[in-house]
Amino acid sequence: MPIEVTEEAVDVLRRSLELGGIDGSAGGVRLRAAHGLGGGMDIQVELAEGPLEGETTVEASDDVRLFIDSGVTEAIPNAVVAVEPQHETIVVRPAD
Repeated sequence: MPIEVTEEAVDVLRRSLELGGIDGSAGGVRLRAAHGLGGGMDIQVELAEGPLEGETTVEASDDVRLFIDSGVTEAIPNAVVAVEPQHETIVVRPAD
């Protein structure tokens, strides 16, 4: 798998998909790399109706799919999707 997803992240992503009205059997969560304003690379996390051409689909659970832009795995080769506990925010970081 090109990216690891923690159980806590799956729970938050599942709730986000439900709140966003996205059907988990077709849609999912897109992770895409974007150039930050101060330079460097930011990872954008957004709800998506389906994958775009060239994205890798990862089944994080039976009802949570990730659509991953190749820029994400280039920027963070051994990435983990996790939850920042203080604000319950999804973060993409290097594996420990």
